[in-house]
Amino acid sequence: MALFAVSYDAVAILRDFAGAHGITYPLLSDEGSHVIRALGLLNERVQEDHAAYGVKPNPRHVNLPYPGVFVLDAAGVVTRKRFHESYRERETGNGLIAQALGIFTEPAAPAAGAATAAQARAWLDSPTYAWFQRLTLTVELSVAPGFHVGAAPGPEGLVPLSVEVEPIEGLEVGEARWPEPGDGLLVHQGTVRGTLPLTFSAAPGGGDHVVGVTIRYQACDASRRLPPSSLRLAIPVREVAHVGRSLPDRVVTSRTALPSPP
Repeated sequence: MALFAVSYDAVAILRDFAGAHGITYPLLSDEGSHVIRALGLLNERVQEDHAAYGVKPNPRHVNLPYPGVFVLDAAGVVTRKRFHESYRERETGNGLIAQALGIFTEPAAPAAGAATAAQARAWLDSPTYAWFQRLTLTVELSVAPGFHVGAAPGPEGLVPLSVEVEPIEGLEVGEARWPEPGDGLLVHQGTVRGTLPLTFSAAPGGGDHVVGVTIRYQACDASRRLPPSSLRLAIPVREVAHVGRSLPDRVVTSRTALPSPP
């Protein structure tokens, strides 16, 4: 696997930036944004985006691309694209690699618990977060042999598998994604993993947090339906230092709908 980054900055700026942040992979200069334009990634609404966030206009912020990632295979064919509507939002390195390879991140020290007929684990793809960084929360439920749990929307009368993240100021929680149940059934068996995107959009200085996660499900076997169960897990996450940027006079965390790049 090889990693390259493309920026509209000059070579000297990128060299200094790489040295200051210990970046060892190539940073490619597209001064004048010629490649960025050719790829259709030019964000012509940067100043409008700034206004939505309460950021003062900056004449330097022109010819900027939408931030995102292209994944290429060994033949140079684009196999996947990852872009966000918000120019501020970024994903973690672990999260990008997992998405590129179609795998799950592996936990360093997951939160774990057990309840009726199931065990659960949950973890974030990074132990730290930064302002407007998108982390991926992975939730894993291992159902006891002989049992199954309902999948959303699930069979009638059976509480489907779901996950709820407790509110934290400035934390945006996306929609949970679960694998499709097998064999055309509306239930999960064995071990099932789902993911949720979490974005810490509050201003820097929010401090460390504990992400509270509640997993709800109802287990059945061939002859009985158990009462609904829930498991609460707690996952710590640390704030990284915010350096090298000045903050806007005010921070607006609600976002307008911005056009997605191609």
